[in-house]
Amino acid sequence: MKINLRGRRAYLYRRRWVPAGPGVPHAHPAEDYIGAIDADAHAIPPELLAVLTDVEQAQLQEKVLCPAAQARAAAAKREQDPMSRIAEASRLLTEAGHCSQAALVPGSSLTQARQALDNIRLIDSIPTRPVVPPPPPRSSDDKLAKALVAIKAAAEAVRDGAYGKAPVEGARSTRAYRLWSDLFRAVEGDERSLLRALQEKGFVKWRKG
Repeated sequence: MKINLRGRRAYLYRRRWVPAGPGVPHAHPAEDYIGAIDADAHAIPPELLAVLTDVEQAQLQEKVLCPAAQARAAAAKREQDPMSRIAEASRLLTEAGHCSQAALVPGSSLTQARQALDNIRLIDSIPTRPVVPPPPPRSSDDKLAKALVAIKAAAEAVRDGAYGKAPVEGARSTRAYRLWSDLFRAVEGDERSLLRALQEKGFVKWRKG
């Protein structure tokens, strides 16, 4: 399936080969329009679920839905980031300082700004521990954080109907169940699981018995 992103919409086309024959002098590739989806969609709309194969749904998840979920998670993280606001406030106050050279401002106009600064909790005021842990991985290399974002996005997609509903019988034969089983084993299954790795490094205690 071909996915064309134009503006805030993703347009889906199914490729096929048209062989030469009556009325077709030369064989050639062709594209059939399937439908479109918002580039920031939370889930595959029911009308597309009805016509897309499992492979095409997975492709749409990878190319459109997962990046959209990651972008929303990143935006939410920025929304809660005090440093970005401090940087913006510093920029504006610097500009205000330049402007005040030509237009003086009353001292009372800075009262709220000073109160806001006093309300910011500083890491410098937190007592240091005897043993300082190693710095956390950079955000670009933090595999655990990325896994958490992906799992939350997957849960949201399931709730929004990206995988539909399980059949009355044979739920364990569905792709969603197989992926969940693989995910469960990867998190806390065999010797190579994430849980075992965290236990070996001392972040998680070993289970008794």
